[in-house]
Amino acid sequence: MWADIEKNIRTILDTIDFLDPVSARVVVNRNAGRNETEDLRLYSLGRTNNAFEMVDSQFYGIMRTQKVLKIPSIKQSGLLSNLLYAEGSAIFFPLNSHYGYCGFIWACFPADTFTEKISDSFVGCCEWVEMVIQKWLESELSIQNQANQYVDLLERLNIPALILTQPDRLLISNPSFEGMKDKEAFLSVLRQEAENREEAGKRFSDFDYILKKIDFSDVQSGRIYIFPHVGGDIREIRFGENEIQYYHLLTQRAMGSLELLESSGELTNLQKSYIDKTESPINRLEVLFGFGTKHYQRTENASMSFEVVSVTDIAREVIYDMAAVARNKRIEIELDTESGTKGRTVGNAVGDPWLLTLAVFDLLDNAIRVTPMDGKPINVQIAYNEDDWSLRVEDFGTGISPLDLERMQSLNYAEAAGSGLHGIALVKYVAKVHKGRLDIESRLGKGSVFTLTVPYYS
Repeated sequence: MWADIEKNIRTILDTIDFLDPVSARVVVNRNAGRNETEDLRLYSLGRTNNAFEMVDSQFYGIMRTQKVLKIPSIKQSGLLSNLLYAEGSAIFFPLNSHYGYCGFIWACFPADTFTEKISDSFVGCCEWVEMVIQKWLESELSIQNQANQYVDLLERLNIPALILTQPDRLLISNPSFEGMKDKEAFLSVLRQEAENREEAGKRFSDFDYILKKIDFSDVQSGRIYIFPHVGGDIREIRFGENEIQYYHLLTQRAMGSLELLESSGELTNLQKSYIDKTESPINRLEVLFGFGTKHYQRTENASMSFEVVSVTDIAREVIYDMAAVARNKRIEIELDTESGTKGRTVGNAVGDPWLLTLAVFDLLDNAIRVTPMDGKPINVQIAYNEDDWSLRVEDFGTGISPLDLERMQSLNYAEAAGSGLHGIALVKYVAKVHKGRLDIESRLGKGSVFTLTVPYYS
């Protein structure tokens, strides 16, 4: 909620006040760069007059293209000279969100106290404001992600659904809901309910729906209206979770047998090495089953299944898992995480680790299957750009004919929903869930390139 942002900004301004500025001002767009509409808010302490407000307006556009801007003497700046405070200096700091520029902070200090230490302390406070806005947006984005993911899942089952959250009243629906003939009538009842009309409660009985309460976070909850179709079974939402739990139990049982073996008496070094080699893949399975269990449980409960993940680590682990399969065909898998990187070098993004792991597996599995024995290495490249990251898997196998390529590019992930998603259909589904895309290039007899591109905060 924006009230929490305002509270934090006031706290930070109180901190800046210890630096003894003549004036300190925060100009921030409440829409945080998300669209062209600007809702500017001003928070300030110390001196203020029309001249200071004019500087707010003039520098809002200037700071869009600047980093930290220091003006050592107000007298030397035409834009600041009318502040009626001659013996002073100023420092400006832009605020940027995941969506882009969203405002700036500036302060005016007496010239005789404006040292590097004061400057560094002020910048630290500004970074604090920026972090508060980022955290607020991440929370908002996670709610959007959770809601979108849940209605997407119901869309796969051909079940119309609409999510309503309070108090921001976020409305998210899937295409099946948008195609309902009673959609407008139902929305009209929702509007009546929002206006506390008694008639709304009566008219809700006209619709056949299931209402569930969902918790996105400690402070944000909502309602999901589900409209079953003929033949639709809402129990299918829990697809796959029972199987995951079953395999998880088998893995724990195998690990227990190994522990029993280790405690049974003195073992030779060779026997111990075999146990170590067995424990390693079982531990890896434990991690994967943890991803899967979390994914399915959170999807069922409509709470967050996205978290901060390391894209590089996921790719590296899957490549290690698939290395034995590739070696059976005497093929190498080469990973490149540096070339092609622009702007960002940290491989962290927000996503579902289970789905991303499956997507990398399917792309590699496809590349290994089409590459001939003793074929050229499969190239995997991860690039981190300003707004998104991409995973590029290139093989030099059989390639895809133009006709098959056209069919593959038009393949809908829902076509495979009946028997379980797999292959390129699953990768397309993962791209959709993460608001990304899958690009395919291929030449028959030459090989193929599959590129999964995903925004950092999908």
